Amino acid sequence: MLQAPTTPISAAKFVAYVQERRKKRILFKGEFLMVQRSVDLQRATTEIGIRMGDKNQYPDTLPYDYNRVILEHRQGIEDSHYINASYVNSWLRERAYVVTQSVRNKQASNELWRCVWEIGANTIVMLTKIFDFMRVVCLQYWPQTQFQFGEIHVETLDTRTYAHFVIRTFRLRKTGGVGDLNSSKGEAKKNNNNEEERIVKHFHFTEWELNSFPYISAFVEVRRRVRQWMEKSPVDAPIIVHCSNGGGRSGAFLAVDANLELLQKTGQLDVYEYSRTLINSRQNLISSVEQYTFIYDVLCEAVLCNVQPMAMHQLKDRSTMYKARKNRELMELQDTHENKLLTMLTAPLRIGDCAGGHRLENRGKNRDVMVVPPDHARPYLQTLHGESKDYTYINAVEVDGFTRKSEFIVTEWPKQQTLDSFWTLVFDHNVHTVICLTNQPNDIKTYPQFVHNKGKKNYGPFTIEIVNYQQYPGLCSYMVKISKRCGTDEIKNLLNVKRTIPTRRDLAEQMEKLTFMISEIMATGASQQQLEAEVRLCCIIQVKMWPIENKVPLSTTALIEVLKMTRSWRKRAPDRPESRPTIVMSHNGVSRCGIFIAANVLIDQMEMDHEVDVFHAVKLIRLNRPQLIDGPRTRFTGDAKDEYKYLYDLMLHWYMTNPELRSFEPPEVDSLGSEEGSSNESIGESQSLGISHKRSIRSKGRRRSIQRSKSSRASRRTNATNANSFVDSQKTDEQKKKMELVYLN
Repeated sequence: MLQAPTTPISAAKFVAYVQERRKKRILFKGEFLMVQRSVDLQRATTEIGIRMGDKNQYPDTLPYDYNRVILEHRQGIEDSHYINASYVNSWLRERAYVVTQSVRNKQASNELWRCVWEIGANTIVMLTKIFDFMRVVCLQYWPQTQFQFGEIHVETLDTRTYAHFVIRTFRLRKTGGVGDLNSSKGEAKKNNNNEEERIVKHFHFTEWELNSFPYISAFVEVRRRVRQWMEKSPVDAPIIVHCSNGGGRSGAFLAVDANLELLQKTGQLDVYEYSRTLINSRQNLISSVEQYTFIYDVLCEAVLCNVQPMAMHQLKDRSTMYKARKNRELMELQDTHENKLLTMLTAPLRIGDCAGGHRLENRGKNRDVMVVPPDHARPYLQTLHGESKDYTYINAVEVDGFTRKSEFIVTEWPKQQTLDSFWTLVFDHNVHTVICLTNQPNDIKTYPQFVHNKGKKNYGPFTIEIVNYQQYPGLCSYMVKISKRCGTDEIKNLLNVKRTIPTRRDLAEQMEKLTFMISEIMATGASQQQLEAEVRLCCIIQVKMWPIENKVPLSTTALIEVLKMTRSWRKRAPDRPESRPTIVMSHNGVSRCGIFIAANVLIDQMEMDHEVDVFHAVKLIRLNRPQLIDGPRTRFTGDAKDEYKYLYDLMLHWYMTNPELRSFEPPEVDSLGSEEGSSNESIGESQSLGISHKRSIRSKGRRRSIQRSKSSRASRRTNATNANSFVDSQKTDEQKKKMELVYLN
């Protein structure tokens, strides 16, 4: 096998190509070394950049002289033409990108905005955090509201925050100074003061930390949104891309974007040849073999997983397709295909990833040894409690939401020895809402009661007081007050050394706990027998309508009410609980939790973007707990629905019962929806949606009945066609089936 491809690779063969190189990593390294040796030394000169030492943050990442961005010269300002930025070609267009470094001072901020204005760019892609690796790597060069950067006035019009990226909208206005105010570059218009204005989108990818690689789906999603904006507002200007040094991370984005653009145009990809283009366009755009491999991994997932979000009104079309048996089979084939992709793309957790949960002192805290949180995503406890040597551990895992990282904490029903740990988790992480999706099991010994109905009760160092208790149909709610105690009794217990000779480790642990408690008492300046620290409130909602033997609820109605109650509480509470994590728990920490979290992710997506993407919502919540959301177990089983399909039904119910969401529905689709209605299977209980499948024909007589029957037959034929096209758009190619099998193997 050759070390590097000599021609572009078709999409049908690309996954197999990447899979082969994953088995033999030396092949990736061989390609990378060949890319590094392809630099044209005659063109790759940096004489001008070397002379501009103060304007370069990294001396090893300079623009080449032949393709550097040249700004307009300012009279009396030496070197005003220079900025550390380079033009880079894509496969389909010359000067498609401008790669530059991050901003470190006020002068660099002015130069960046001047560059944006002069080249007419309307898109900026930022691939670095502001603060990373214990230092500031990039200044915030945009204003919270508005600010004057030299000659350019920048106003922030909108900020949309997601879990892994932020999208900002700026309005730029040139207020005076040297330069052409009537430049034809970019999409511009005149304001009331006859000043030229431009709209610029800023895509800030916050997931990519130094010396690591980001969540691939989030990376691809940012690129999709960039292209979506470019298609909506096309300009003949490059995309400005920067990371901290304008090197490896920027190069990875360019390689992915250019190859996906080539894929859309020709059905082929050529990572190797485009990497040669990058390495000859700017220093360090391809900086390591790990980065080179990451580019292949991103493109491999993008080729294999071409599942796009659907408009909200298409949920009704999808539901209607399940009415006919033939269409139902096609739709279940689609669901099965997506579940296979999820299985392929969900990386399993290794024992080394979950070292804390497998420690000897923590094994008894897990209900299932196969369901253990990874160390990088588990919430560490801080308050001393219990007698365990590792008081920081609880079997819980952080899960990202749609708009915020670590928005949810998934945990299991506490065991008798972990009741204290559960309340420590609630207190230490300032949890404001707990959603228990399992009713109190009959086996009290295995599943002890973790919250009482009235009065006070002590759990380790905490006193739990029930402030309010309410019962509703199918659920109940508790409003609890949590008080943390730290008194002299705990210190006395630590000072009572056992008669047996303790080990050096035991003494060290006792001394650590003792020092911690004494420092806490001294910090409060109190000496009473029992000290109460900060008091916190928490709302606990326990679901009772979900039978323990059922994988999903009997209908969508009851769970919709739980979702509404939870979201309403988080919005109206006085101390803004939406900025705090929500604990979601079930009897085993897996079942049911995935449905609730994925539903919240999808509801946020519907409210913010007016679209639905069940596939990527499930993929997101599986990142730190792969067992969440099971696939279909049987086919044509009526009420025995799987969790994946139930999410579609749940989102349809939410969409149909929220008029503010239906206002985004096209008029013709709305009329079709009112004619066809929605199936009982899709919405659980059609009465709750206000949808009637019976129509009155008293005023129209036989003629309307005949017209309706013809329309119904035509609609069924249309639905069958839509179902086939819906599935064929995702999976009709026999080569793609072979490609999936290769990836599985």
